[in-house]
Amino acid sequence: MQEVLIPQGEKMLLRRNHTANALFATTGVAAVLFSLASTSGATATPTPKPTVAKPVVCATTPGIDESTIRIGLVSARTGASAPFYAGFNEAAKLRFDQENAKGGVNGRKFVTYQYDDQAAGAVQSVVITKALAQDDVFGIIEASTADTMFPVLSQSNVPTIGLSNLPAQGTDRNAFGVTGAFSPAYANTSGARRMADAGITKLAVINHNSPAAQAAGNGLAVTAPLEGMSIAVRIADAPIGIYDATSTALRIKQAGADGVNTILLVDGGVAVMSALKQQGLSIGNGLKGALISGLTDPVTITKAGPAVEGAIGSPQGTVPVGVPNRPGLRTYTNGMKAAGLNPYGPNPPLGFASADTMIRGLKLAGKCPTRASVIDQLRAAKSITAGGLLPEPINYNPGLTPNGDPARCIWYITVKNGQMVPDAKATCGKILEVSTGKVVRG
Repeated sequence: MQEVLIPQGEKMLLRRNHTANALFATTGVAAVLFSLASTSGATATPTPKPTVAKPVVCATTPGIDESTIRIGLVSARTGASAPFYAGFNEAAKLRFDQENAKGGVNGRKFVTYQYDDQAAGAVQSVVITKALAQDDVFGIIEASTADTMFPVLSQSNVPTIGLSNLPAQGTDRNAFGVTGAFSPAYANTSGARRMADAGITKLAVINHNSPAAQAAGNGLAVTAPLEGMSIAVRIADAPIGIYDATSTALRIKQAGADGVNTILLVDGGVAVMSALKQQGLSIGNGLKGALISGLTDPVTITKAGPAVEGAIGSPQGTVPVGVPNRPGLRTYTNGMKAAGLNPYGPNPPLGFASADTMIRGLKLAGKCPTRASVIDQLRAAKSITAGGLLPEPINYNPGLTPNGDPARCIWYITVKNGQMVPDAKATCGKILEVSTGKVVRG
């Protein structure tokens, strides 16, 4: 028998191969056994049960339940101021109805309650008590010259959004001026700038005695000289609403004014212009221009006729209807017309914008909103546009007032051939400190 010699390294390789083959044989058998066992179903792993999300349970909050959010709408629906505030509540309700049609906010739909405060402090106190104690509203949308509601609303931490014309909107943390904070300590130069552009050099200023009107009149006394105008006469106690403005017109004529700014309700401003025409003064005939606050409704313009031809008008801080390439404005206008409502006038856009801002606050507050969380979220939010109705975005972060800055931009219109023609762009001014005349924003 012949002996075959195998080198030592090859012996080790054979041993390793033998071991590997043995291991393969062993594991192969085990794999077959495991396969048979697994296919027999005797040791199958149970399918885990699907997890079910627990329903969100929110703490009890005034004005909110699982399916609804209750909102109060406050404005003058009767009395001398009623024509000026016409359409505010309806426009606010329209915006809430639009949101309801999309399912509401986190499944909760809006229920609105309307209150007529007659722009009177005593009446306003009564209706606010009813809104909170009887109707249990979560928040308030408001437009008024009365301000007796604000201490009560502040005490209950009720989010309140509306026309930027009352001091509480610059101081009370729960109160929001929809177009920016209000403070009588500051004035915007945009109005004086727009009148100076019309060529006015001697200005007559007429206002009624509400806090906002007085503040605007005081502001013009500071801003007009910066734009090359002097104050020819200041009448600071005109009545609210329509009145016989003959004596006002005579004082303007005697003062030699070549321009007029009426910080009145719209019908009061029209009354002044009509009285001036009777005295032989009109734009282009003794007057270089006039600014009538709130003059934006074609119906009012048509009714006033030649007395307001050439006059400058302005909404209450929103973009005038008819400005092109503004999707939010188009949504508002089409929605109002589809509902059979008048989209013009100074206050319907504010109602819509105020409701939109309240909706944004509720969305930011999440699935379990509270009054405090809505207020906190709006105070921290950036670039609020009120549904696209503001000339420029604003915020309510602390600024010149604890509640932010007054608005800088106003978008004016001019009456041409009896038609309302919006300016090509907003007029943006500087913010002045009234007591010193110092520019603090601009």
